[in-house]
Amino acid sequence: MIWMKYYNVEEEMIKNLEQNYISIVLVINEDNNQVEKKIKEIKKVLDGSFKSSEIVIVDNTTKISSLESLKSLKFKHTEIKLPIKHRTQQALNAGTAIAIGDYIVEIEDISFDIDYNKIIEMYKKSQEGYDFVFLTPKKSKKTSKIFYSILNRYFKNSFNEDINSSVMTLSSRRGQNKVAEIGKKIINRNVAYVLSGLKSFSIEVNLDYKNKRSFSENLMLMFDTLIYYTDAIMLFTQRLAFGFFVLFGLGIIYSIITKIVKETVEGWASLFIILSLGFFGIFFILSIVIRYLHHILQNSLNTKDYIYSSVDKK
Repeated sequence: MIWMKYYNVEEEMIKNLEQNYISIVLVINEDNNQVEKKIKEIKKVLDGSFKSSEIVIVDNTTKISSLESLKSLKFKHTEIKLPIKHRTQQALNAGTAIAIGDYIVEIEDISFDIDYNKIIEMYKKSQEGYDFVFLTPKKSKKTSKIFYSILNRYFKNSFNEDINSSVMTLSSRRGQNKVAEIGKKIINRNVAYVLSGLKSFSIEVNLDYKNKRSFSENLMLMFDTLIYYTDAIMLFTQRLAFGFFVLFGLGIIYSIITKIVKETVEGWASLFIILSLGFFGIFFILSIVIRYLHHILQNSLNTKDYIYSSVDKK
């Protein structure tokens, strides 16, 4: 009779677990002694709340051998090995492409100190009809704030939800499918999710967030996001090109007038400055055009922005 009682209790606990399948996609950018501990914390949270779940680990450390911190994991999980260092967004793309859950939680860097019980709070919020739930830090880098303020100002008449940095993001399968329909590539996941048109919600967390991306990576992410999701760069380039056209025109007029009025042409220093600025503008505009052509080519070829070295289910 005692074993029957325990069996009934266990059966009741299973019934109380969420039936939706949830996937956790996390990126490891550097191996340390905290990685194993944090993954086990995530697993504990999942086992206590969900009947079915998976953990997809993206190894973005570029080490040839498997990470030491992953060798001691006894539960089932999927390890994705990337042969070269990827940007964070690309590494997440590699993980979400493998994930099969009804809901996917993305953790862009396992090194952040996050309360993983927030996964449950995010999931419960999604059950209120939100396809995307962001865990947003109260503090972040000034550059990130400036970047997202530009984006939010640009989209202020289109969307009610502001776009911000996030340390964890939960998305529904419907949300993932909708984003896939809109574009073949995901340059910035938070921006793509909000621009999908589906409902999103942000939960603020008291965390001083400083992403570990390099300055060049942050710059390229900002630049590519503005190119891919807005026409702000295009409009700026058009105005810049017109400005340099006017500048060159004035330079030509100045040269002609000087030649007619005086026997010897003076003011070559001024003219040289005008020409230098003009050539600078031309090359700047060309660099933007090349970036646009790069995105057009990538989309037309339908290529992925990540490379797998191996995918192991353990």
